Order: sequence, then C-alpha cells, then structure tokens
Amino acid sequence: MIGWLLDTNVIAELISPKGDRAVKAWAAAQDEAQLYLSVLTLGEYDKGLENLDPDDPRRISIVNARDTLEERFSDRVLAVSNRIVRRWGAISGMVKRATGHSPSVVDTLLAATALENDLYLATRNVRDVRHSGAPVFNPWTDDAAKFPLRSTARRRPDKTIG
Repeated sequence: MIGWLLDTNVIAELISPKGDRAVKAWAAAQDEAQLYLSVLTLGEYDKGLENLDPDDPRRISIVNARDTLEERFSDRVLAVSNRIVRRWGAISGMVKRATGHSPSVVDTLLAATALENDLYLATRNVRDVRHSGAPVFNPWTDDAAKFPLRSTARRRPDKTIG
C-alpha cells in the first residue's frame, strides 16, 4: 500500500477538539502526502449541510470544515472513476451474497477506491467493509506498524479532482 484513504469518521475525529488521542497521534505520525480523501467525503459534508435548516448556525462550521479539507487535500481528493464503480458493483454483489445484506453504498465505494488506488482504508466502520476485500485500518484500535507503506515513487493514485 502506498497511503491511506481517510473515511469521513476519521476526518471528523481529527477535526474534533475532543477527538480520540490514538487517532490524532496516528495521523500526526503520517506523511501528509500519503493521506487521501474521496470526493465522497466532501459529498457527505454537503449532505450534512443540506440536512440542516437554512438558518442553522452549524452550517457555517460545516462549510468551513468542508472548504478547508478540499483546499488542504486539493491534489489528493480522489474521484469516483469508472474502474471504481465497476469494482464497487462487484464488491456489493459479493458482500450481499456472502452476508445476505446489501452493504452501504458509500462505505463500499470507499473500499473500492482504496483497492483501485493501492491504499489502506482508514475507518472506524470496519464491520461495514470487512467483506469488501479492501485492506482496512482502524486508527482507534489497530497498530499502524502492522500496516506498512511502500514508496509512492512507483505509483500514485490515478484521478484527483480539484
């Protein structure tokens, strides 16, 4: 693996002043150039924003958080490509067949994105992606030493948006 795809729950933990110390320590120890976001995370911020009333005072902080993330990760926001969508379809069918339940679309799209870009999926939602085949890292509980990274000189994720 060449880096880490951060699920929205990891981002929320890092942003929170009361965020888990283990998650914050893990992130602080990483080379930021090896941390990636999916455009889906930005979409989840948009969804949260639109779930609020227009006059809700929390809208300002959500917009600021989203915009700050988009700027900070500008060259490391991964798009949902045709390859990712095709991988997602295969994962979704496989997981449904194996478990009898349809998996979360966003979670399995993140798993497909991690697989297609040679990234660990950093998430607390391990249960939701356990059967996806993606290499999953839980920064709340896992030992990062057991998740080695290779040099990024050989391969960088394919598509970014910006």
